[in-house]
Amino acid sequence: MGAEVLPLLIAAVTGRALAASAARAGYPVIVLDCFADRDTALVARACRPVATGDAPRLDQRLLLDAARQLAPPERSSGLIYGSGFEGRTGLLARLARGRRLFGNPPQVIEAVRDPARVFPLFERIGVPYPEVRFTRPPERAGWLVKHPGGAGGARVWRADAGSARGGAYFQRFEPGQAHSALFLADGRRAEVVGFNALWTGSRRQDRPFLYGGAIGPVPLPPAVESAVRGRLDSLVRATGLVGLNGLDFLLVGEDWKALEVNPRPTATIDLYDPDYPDGLLALHLRATQGELPARRRRSATVRGHAVVQAPVGGVFRPSFELPEWCRDIPRAGVRFRIGDPVCTVHAEARDPAAARQQVHERQRMVERLLTDAAANPAMT
Repeated sequence: MGAEVLPLLIAAVTGRALAASAARAGYPVIVLDCFADRDTALVARACRPVATGDAPRLDQRLLLDAARQLAPPERSSGLIYGSGFEGRTGLLARLARGRRLFGNPPQVIEAVRDPARVFPLFERIGVPYPEVRFTRPPERAGWLVKHPGGAGGARVWRADAGSARGGAYFQRFEPGQAHSALFLADGRRAEVVGFNALWTGSRRQDRPFLYGGAIGPVPLPPAVESAVRGRLDSLVRATGLVGLNGLDFLLVGEDWKALEVNPRPTATIDLYDPDYPDGLLALHLRATQGELPARRRRSATVRGHAVVQAPVGGVFRPSFELPEWCRDIPRAGVRFRIGDPVCTVHAEARDPAAARQQVHERQRMVERLLTDAAANPAMT
């Protein structure tokens, strides 16, 4: 008999994409996230929701208790984390204690997520970015207020509408198309997996800049692509980033400006994982050990996904069926309010415009299904 393969522990606000990628390479996983969705359970040895109340925020006590019960250090092969630890590096350090950490350590996260450190770093390595202030601007119109520790736009408001609590900073709002680079790093250099176009989309007035979805790969002006690739190498050398990471930036014509670094696998891994027989998680593990893959030709398939937010409140009933191109399917009995994330829809095409059109059509279709089901309980 072969030696037992111990599971990896995955902890994130949502762990489904990471778990699905692990399954491609045959890695057993234990997933602790905020949702424990149906399709996460299908690819995990075990999964458990560890959210704070109804909010998509990891609960410290529930997370640490579940990790101790389901994947104690001596019974797991390591820890992989996704979103949810921005501004909570102390929690990550506690979770990683005694476990092999496949990802950036807390001190690297702090170096790229602390605005007082990352923007001076951008200055030193020649990364352009929108004007930033650490004191309230005299005229707040045209500025955003951002609170460190958020992810997916959850803690971003217009400065003339949102309150600025301690630790907040102000960034000038600039027109342009939001983009991101998903990249692998080995502590010395970066290898771009793909460039993506992003958009926001929120039904909640208190969360106007929530992540709405993405398509990728998308082409960039050659000069911009070359500049971003070069600056990513500089960023990795300066910080020691490893594994899968993301850089969000604005594309303004032939110029670009960086917004933030996400020092962990991002939601856009969904757009590229099918292109890798063993999944991107396997490359993430290797990159954390100092091994980068060779540059690949850009995929001929463009993929997109979008977050479906509840158009009405309701309960996800056992008999309610979503189309096969949906992911992050809620467990039966899960309650949702208007604006809560319900699932994601996915599409693929031969060009970015077609992929984006298809994913938005599917998003609207699921919204109609949810609205009809709420109006006609007999349907579910």
